[in-house]
Amino acid sequence: MSNYLRKSNDAVSGTAPRTRGRKVWLASGLAGLTGVVSLAGIGVATNANAVGIDRLADLKWSAAEQFVKRDGGHGPDGRGAPGGREEGKGPNGEGRDGEGRDGKGQEGKGQDGKGEEGKGEEGKGEEGKGEDGKGEDGYGRVQDVLCDPDRLIAAITRANADNGGTLRLAKNCTYSLTTNNGPGGSGLPPITQNITIKGEGATLVRAANATQFRFFDVTSGGHLRLADLTLTGGNGLTGGAVIVRTGATATIEKTKLVNNDALAAGGAIENNGTTTLDHTTLTNNSAVLAGGAINNTGLLRINESELKANNAGGAGGALNNLAGTVVLHKSAVVGNRSIGAGGGISSAGGILDIANAEVNENTTGLTGGGIAVLNTQLTIRHSTISRNASIGGGGGISNTAGLLLTSSTTIENSKITDNVTNGIGGGGILNTDLTPNIGGTATLTIRNTDISKNKATLGGGIRNLGGTVTLTNTKIVTNTATITNGGGGINTNTAITTIDPTTVIVANRPNNCTGTVTNCFG
Repeated sequence: MSNYLRKSNDAVSGTAPRTRGRKVWLASGLAGLTGVVSLAGIGVATNANAVGIDRLADLKWSAAEQFVKRDGGHGPDGRGAPGGREEGKGPNGEGRDGEGRDGKGQEGKGQDGKGEEGKGEEGKGEEGKGEDGKGEDGYGRVQDVLCDPDRLIAAITRANADNGGTLRLAKNCTYSLTTNNGPGGSGLPPITQNITIKGEGATLVRAANATQFRFFDVTSGGHLRLADLTLTGGNGLTGGAVIVRTGATATIEKTKLVNNDALAAGGAIENNGTTTLDHTTLTNNSAVLAGGAINNTGLLRINESELKANNAGGAGGALNNLAGTVVLHKSAVVGNRSIGAGGGISSAGGILDIANAEVNENTTGLTGGGIAVLNTQLTIRHSTISRNASIGGGGGISNTAGLLLTSSTTIENSKITDNVTNGIGGGGILNTDLTPNIGGTATLTIRNTDISKNKATLGGGIRNLGGTVTLTNTKIVTNTATITNGGGGINTNTAITTIDPTTVIVANRPNNCTGTVTNCFG
C-alpha cells in the first residue's frame, strides 16, 4: 500500500511576527436521529431435514486550551500567527505582520505567490498550499491535538468555526470519549465543514461506562477525511461509528473500524451521502437489522479494503445496499454472517459493481451465502466467489426479480467455486423470477467464467426458476446435486437456449443438466 501520510517538516524559517490571542470555541448540539432504513430480503422456506450445510456457522464514542501550530496558523480575521512563508514578504511589500486582510501581503502574495511551503488566498501555514489557503489535504492549517478527548472536541468545534481545518492527533494516543451531544447522538461535534483528521495511529473509543453513541456525524455540506485511525466501541441507531448524511461526504483511508454496533442498520457506517473507503478494514461490527459493517443508500466506493467477520440480524452480513450505488474493487468480503439474505453482501435495488474482489466464506440463513440481490443491477468481473454457504438457496450468489421489476446479474472472467446450499438449490448461483408470468425478469449472463465444485440439493452449479440464462465460453464442471436427477451442472424449469458452443457442461453429478439446456448432455 502507498504511504498516505506525508511527514511534515519540523522547522520553520522566517522571523516570527507578534502573536495574537486565540479564542477557544466550545459547542454542543443535538444530533437528529435518522430514520430506520427500510429493508428488503428474500426468504425461502426450507426443510429442516434437507441435505444440509456442514460449514454453516452458528448465527447469532487541565488547564488552558493549547493549540500547537506548525509553521503558521490563524490569528484573528484569518491572519497567520507565526508566518509560514519566507519572511512573509511579496515583491511589492507586505501587510501588517507580513499579511494583509485575508492573510496576504499588500499584493496578496508572498515570494512568487507562495510562502515557504506556499499560501493561498486565506494565508494558511506550513501545509497551506492551494486555493483558499487549503492545506496539504486540501483543507485548512494543520493543528496538533493533545492526547485528551476534550482537546479533540474543542479542535473540531474550532475547525467548524474556521470553515474547515486539518487536525493531527497525538501519535498512538487513545482518546476515550465519555459523553455525547444528546440521545442517539455522537461523541464528537457534528462535522459541518471540510475537516481532515490525521490519526497517527491513534484510537477513538467509547468508554466502557459511557452511554451509547457513535463517533462522527457528517452533516449535509460537511466533508470528513479520516486517515490512520481506529474507531472502536461505537454504537448508534444507524451507523455505529460514523453516519454520513444526505449531501455529506466522507473519505476514510488506512483506518480500522472494529467492534462497533447499530441498533438498526450499519454496524460501523451508515452512508446516505458519498463515502469512499481506501485501504481500510471493518471487522467484528454488527447490526440488529441490516448491514453488519455498512448500510448504504447513497454512493459508496470501497477500494483495497477488507470487510471481515461482521454480522447482521437481517440482510447483508457485511454490507447492505438499499437502492444506492456500490463500487467494490480490489477488496475482500470474508467470513461475514447474516440471518437474512446475503451473508456477505445484500442489495435491494440500485447498482452493485464488483471487480478484482474476493467474496469468500460468508454464510446466511436465507439466500445468497456470498451475495444476494433483489431487483438490482449486479456486475462481477475478475473476482472469486468461493466457500460461501446458505440455507435457503444460492450458496454463492442469489439473483431475484420481484414486484414486476428486473434484476440482472452479469458475471465475467470470474470463479464461482466450492459454495454450498440446501433449500431450493443453486450451489453456485440461484436465479429466480418471482413473477414470471405477469412481468419482471431475472437475467443471468455469464462469460468466461469457471463454475465448479459447488453443491446443492438441486442445480449444483446453477438453479434457474423462471428467469433467463445466457452462457458464453463458460465451464460448468464437477458440481454436485444431492437429489437424484437433480442436475449437478444446471437445473432449470424454463428452457435455456442461449449457450454458445464454447461453453462446457461436463463431469457434474449425478447428471449434467435437468430441464431443457442447449448443448448439455447427460
